[in-house]
Amino acid sequence: MTTTEAPPRVLQVLDGDGRGLRVVWQRDEDRYGHGIEYVAGPQASICLRSELGRDRDPWPASPPLQQCSLEPAAHGRQMGLAVGMAGKSHWSQSVETDPTALSLTFDVACRVHQPPLWLGSSYRADYPLEALSASCVRLRVAAGVDLIMTGEAPDGRYPVRMEVRGNRVSIVADLGTLDVPCTVRWRYRVALAAAPVQADDTAT
Repeated sequence: MTTTEAPPRVLQVLDGDGRGLRVVWQRDEDRYGHGIEYVAGPQASICLRSELGRDRDPWPASPPLQQCSLEPAAHGRQMGLAVGMAGKSHWSQSVETDPTALSLTFDVACRVHQPPLWLGSSYRADYPLEALSASCVRLRVAAGVDLIMTGEAPDGRYPVRMEVRGNRVSIVADLGTLDVPCTVRWRYRVALAAAPVQADDTAT
């Protein structure tokens, strides 16, 4: 990753013990990439890194976001907002925190003027990935702690599916039949959860 001197933008959701999730947006050449980190007190470990395209790719692996800011949200919280474009298409991304669920919800939209070859968001994982269903993926990030990524359809018209290939996961917008120009949205949630207890097969 080739970064510039632009300061990173950081959005986090933590419980009273300083445990939770963090998004860090970092400038990478002409756009912002981001990482999703697991935070445990003073320690933070990156779990997922967004995959980026470049300026000549009209349908990049993740949204090409050239502007990023943190804005006030309800109940004294902050939210992340980012916008960008590639070719004739315009992308936007918002990220909201939920302290009660220790989760981050990503809501992404793309205004297209021609049928897209692909739309979605892609990540490289620093932990093993496990597909639990067509719309849910798990990462074991620490002893007793899982990170769960779930795809959600924001309006019911475009189902969202998760594709896992090795250490790569993609949140894919199912495009169906589009009447362009139109706006396509996809939404996904990243949350912490207690890992299931492994059965002990040894006799006692």
